[in-house]
Amino acid sequence: MKFINKIKVVVLTTLIALFFTGCNTTNKIAKKKLKAITSLKPKEIVILLGARIWDGVSERQIENYRRVFGFGDTDKDGRHSKKEYIENGRYMTPQARQGIFKASDANNDGFVTQSEYVENRIITDEAKRIFNEMDADQNGKLTDFEFFKAGKIKEQNLAEEIFLVLDSNGNKELIIPEYLRVWGKWARNISP
Repeated sequence: MKFINKIKVVVLTTLIALFFTGCNTTNKIAKKKLKAITSLKPKEIVILLGARIWDGVSERQIENYRRVFGFGDTDKDGRHSKKEYIENGRYMTPQARQGIFKASDANNDGFVTQSEYVENRIITDEAKRIFNEMDADQNGKLTDFEFFKAGKIKEQNLAEEIFLVLDSNGNKELIIPEYLRVWGKWARNISP
């Protein structure tokens, strides 16, 4: 019985050691893989991918975003509350509206001002356009192959690292919500 308990302890200790060794190796690999991207500011990455952000939008489009904002501002206080936007919104699902609200609320005060809304629309509309340009088969999924083949990032190592960060679930393809979570932070010059 004592012999079996000793074997169990040795096996358990070995497994724990292997686990922690694997974790350390994984961290070293992850740090090594992200060598090229660390020299860039987040906003520089989206610019490399073709973003123009404020420079790419006309005054007419900004006015249109402001007009659309006004439709949801039912109490006319110049901001969307969660009730106005998420609960009483008419477009998309409540879950989608909640994600958009969270992304738009740049200062995390629980409200989306007109300027926050406009900035988020500029960032996301442009990001979607760029995503769709790279999505060669137009199936709503951007594979690593499509991303690299689009040729927006000339340096292969950098392109791989950018895709790795955008691909938050690690399945080698991006869908719009996943892509926008990182893109939005980068466009606002925040590291994901």
